[in-house]
Amino acid sequence: SSGINAEYGEGSLLDMINHYVRYRRVIPHVVICTYALDMLRCIHAIHSTGIIHGDVKPDNWLLRDKEHTMTLSRMSKSVVLIDFGRSIDMELLPAGSQFTVSCHTEQFECVEMQNGRPWTYQVDYYGLLSCIHMMIHNEYMSVMQDKGSGKWVPTKKPHRRVDREFFEMLYDKFLNVPDCNHLPDLEVIIDSLDRLVKGMPTRSRAQGLMEHYQFMEKME
Repeated sequence: SSGINAEYGEGSLLDMINHYVRYRRVIPHVVICTYALDMLRCIHAIHSTGIIHGDVKPDNWLLRDKEHTMTLSRMSKSVVLIDFGRSIDMELLPAGSQFTVSCHTEQFECVEMQNGRPWTYQVDYYGLLSCIHMMIHNEYMSVMQDKGSGKWVPTKKPHRRVDREFFEMLYDKFLNVPDCNHLPDLEVIIDSLDRLVKGMPTRSRAQGLMEHYQFMEKME
């Protein structure tokens, strides 16, 4: 446990969000994008092995301290996902297995659970999206069905301070999965966000991350 405490000295993602809320500050765009990119990569890696985590939420992401995550260009592996107590190994089940039960609190029930539709990996998409939403808005995500389009959308749209085009696309992809046989292409989403991060001016990106870590040092 001492090794874990040394490497993940910044607490959880929930701790970080609450720290910003406590000081009435917003999480910088560069930090949101960097953490979101690493979380997407982590979820993609897990799903590629046929594992559904089943409990993706802010307190199940541990943050690595800056000595382990900062490089000249960006943070690397800024977060690690823990608590696989609800995970499902799809490789152990018959091909095409799907689920209909709801096993989450209201804030983390995917759209499929809310509507009694079959789900598999959607539960992790929704949990990840909720985590990103909380970084943007400092509050839990709630969704509704748009009366015009019929699509599911967040009740609170992304702020103008973030790249709205990317994040609105992300909300749409993760909230409106057609069915379990037509899942979003995470590699395409990851590549899009990676280009967005790399397109940020190097100096301002590094400064934003360093200011974030300096602010995090105040966390109790």
